[in-house]
Amino acid sequence: MSKVQHYRGLNTNLEKLYLKIKQEIENEKNLQIISEYKGTMNGIPLRSVVALNKSVKVFAGSLREIHVSIMGNSNDYAVEVASGSWFGSLLFPGAVGFLVGGPVGLVGGAAVGGIMAYEYEKNIWKKILQVVKEESQVQPTLDSIDHFHS
Repeated sequence: MSKVQHYRGLNTNLEKLYLKIKQEIENEKNLQIISEYKGTMNGIPLRSVVALNKSVKVFAGSLREIHVSIMGNSNDYAVEVASGSWFGSLLFPGAVGFLVGGPVGLVGGAAVGGIMAYEYEKNIWKKILQVVKEESQVQPTLDSIDHFHS
């Protein structure tokens, strides 16, 4: 899953935004940061962090990795969060659920399969919005944020 939010006119301290997001990821006991990038892409500032789930208990639908990137300047920037899940296809957890629990397990396996990675991504977006509010001189409004999903 991937989602991008484009912020305009907020005068945000992007370095503090990046460091707080990174700290949120580091606070997750099962996530390990494996890559960081601070530089430019096509002349535009870019900060990026990638973390993997290091838990030995991995279930279908569990978060496999999380990528967070911030690109732009304090008054015109985008934040992208992309996550992957183990056995992301709902077919696999549904099939496992069916083998383990019959028809009821099929429904449970298919429902649970997409929740864990989705829930983590939803949670990280709440934290990002909170940090954007804290680190911006102008508070975000519906007019200052564009949303893109893939």
